[in-house]
Amino acid sequence: MRKYKHLFFDMDQTVAPARQPILPEMHELLSLVTEDVVLVSGQLTDKIEWQSNSLKAYYLGNNGNHANDYDNNEIWKNPDLTEQHKKEIHAHISAIVDYLDHDLNYDWNPIEDRGSQITFSPIGNTAPVELKSTYDPDRKKRDHLLENVPFNSEEIMLKIGGSTSLDYFHKDGHKGVNVKRLIDLNQWNPDDCIYFGDGLKPGGNDEVVIGVIDTVLVEDHLDTFSKLKKMLY
Repeated sequence: MRKYKHLFFDMDQTVAPARQPILPEMHELLSLVTEDVVLVSGQLTDKIEWQSNSLKAYYLGNNGNHANDYDNNEIWKNPDLTEQHKKEIHAHISAIVDYLDHDLNYDWNPIEDRGSQITFSPIGNTAPVELKSTYDPDRKKRDHLLENVPFNSEEIMLKIGGSTSLDYFHKDGHKGVNVKRLIDLNQWNPDDCIYFGDGLKPGGNDEVVIGVIDTVLVEDHLDTFSKLKKMLY
């Protein structure tokens, strides 16, 4: 595989286990590369910093709607969702909750308002890791929910994210748009860029990067580590 100069990564289940810290061997590998590293996540930028163990990289939080550079200086921050947008989203979440076969555990923060994004997890965004890992590993539960409770909006996009989440954000603020924005801002050649993600399948929140730059579908962070080592060495 030819050499790339700019390496883009999804975070959960691509660079690190879902909502867990990066493994030491992945941190070491990404710390040693000479290429630019860009971490693109549905999480807030400070959560990316924590999860990556302060890895030197561009942090694109909220699916890229909040971007920081290598020195953690803010590059841009898109406006929060409007009250009308939030009303649409919460109405859809309520419809999903009515359809679920279990109650929400509010101690596990099923709904997180991140400003430019709202994330809903039927089991809870902060549910124990062992429960999150077994709740919907093949995405079939979330696919089923969206088939039976579809979301239609002129301005808001809904994508499957993380291990149990549904991410709502503006259609002008998805990962594909924000990856291109960083590339254009830095005047990088898109042919020198590549994106690794576990959500490149239809409906996943990495899918929108397809066609913007080259992509590599991974199963999890261990698969990323293996494929990245082969590419680099």
